[in-house]
Amino acid sequence: MRCLRLREPLALRGWDRLPHAIQDLRTGATSVLGPDEFTVLALCNGSFDLDSPLVPDAYRAIADAALKRGLVQACAEGERPLGYQAYRRAPCRFIRVAHWSITGRCNLSCRHCFMSAPHARFGELPVDRCLDIVRQLAEANIAQVTLTGGEPLVRPDFFRIVDALLERQITIVQVYSNGLRVDADLLDGFESRGIKPEFSLSFDGLGWHDWLRGADGAETAVIAAMERLGARGFQMGVETALHTLNRHTLPATMGLLQRLGVGHWKTNPAADGGEWLKEGGRYNLSVDELYRIYLDFIPVYRAAGAPLGIMLGGFFACAKGAQDYRIPGARFDGTAASRRRTVCQSARTTMYIGADGTLLPCMPMSGLTLAEPMPNLTQMPLAQALSDSTYLKTIDLRLEELLAANGRCAACEYRFRCGGGCRSAALQTSRHYLGVDEYTCRFFSGGYEQRVHDAWHGAAGEPPHAHG
Repeated sequence: MRCLRLREPLALRGWDRLPHAIQDLRTGATSVLGPDEFTVLALCNGSFDLDSPLVPDAYRAIADAALKRGLVQACAEGERPLGYQAYRRAPCRFIRVAHWSITGRCNLSCRHCFMSAPHARFGELPVDRCLDIVRQLAEANIAQVTLTGGEPLVRPDFFRIVDALLERQITIVQVYSNGLRVDADLLDGFESRGIKPEFSLSFDGLGWHDWLRGADGAETAVIAAMERLGARGFQMGVETALHTLNRHTLPATMGLLQRLGVGHWKTNPAADGGEWLKEGGRYNLSVDELYRIYLDFIPVYRAAGAPLGIMLGGFFACAKGAQDYRIPGARFDGTAASRRRTVCQSARTTMYIGADGTLLPCMPMSGLTLAEPMPNLTQMPLAQALSDSTYLKTIDLRLEELLAANGRCAACEYRFRCGGGCRSAALQTSRHYLGVDEYTCRFFSGGYEQRVHDAWHGAAGEPPHAHG
């Protein structure tokens, strides 16, 4: 007798329009299954004899292939999969991960906060509401969350929410923090639960962090937090908001982050919304100013050996130690087949839950105004929001719909490369969700793709040539 069972932490899952899939609850990786594949994996339950003469040869071949791929493992008769691994179909569309602001409060007064967290503009749901959201996430088969705020660690019931997620086998992938409350007790709390989520920390340029964060000592505190995290083996990422005063800090900041063991670094200009509007635009970088900063930094980064992963907005991205780069703003393959693709694949698979329970395509839209109201999970069940709502229609927007509503994009030669750009950036620069993303538009129309190519290869002493 030969019995197999699903490996942990794999589980059989399904959604509307995606009825059969296998999901790794640790990584969130989801693979669509054909009907026969699903049947065979469902039979890998520790009690079904795959050597039975009643089993078709085709099923045995599928089982053998699954064993080689590491989806299943040999087991003794009666050694059944764990309860969470059993097939469960959600009554809604697929979402891979939820990015969740568990509070709108913060312990800093950042000049650029698009959520206006210094004033708790979006408030904070009571813990019973948060626990109900956890239940709804599980029922929607959402396998991963990232926790953010405001500052998520200001909640005294933070670990109650963590425990509720873990009880539902929902993996906490990242915790976003300003670092002020990243102490030994917090890290002990994670390790005692057997988890080590990555920390994504804000750091806004060596020597300029305090100014943007509105607090003396914030820079010293976040550097100490990074040292503490590194010593305890927690993975780290950093996000930096750029403006006219810290524009010169990228090389020195890179050196610091490399020394602290930061794995990846993301930069964007301070978003023109929320608290930043109070500055009246006096510290804003123009698109060309921002791109000049990036072009000057790319050779410095390559000469240093690409010491950490980096994403300079939609302008440039590179993995740690890599010999090549990618353009995040080049979303599609340049062919007309792109018409039927979703404008933002990230928004289609990553759901943002605001501090007040409102669903948005992404977090930076918190401080911006969408044309239509989005559903709130205190008023509309998540399953309904992911089945029939303005939110679902918004994240499922196809390129052909955008082009039909935006004549400038429809007439552009780069429309099948950029896919209309970033919708959050479009809201910031043109004040309309279906408007023009001036950052992406300038990148392609201004010839920056070739300039990035020249900056990267010139740093390696290669002769310039046309980007293909």
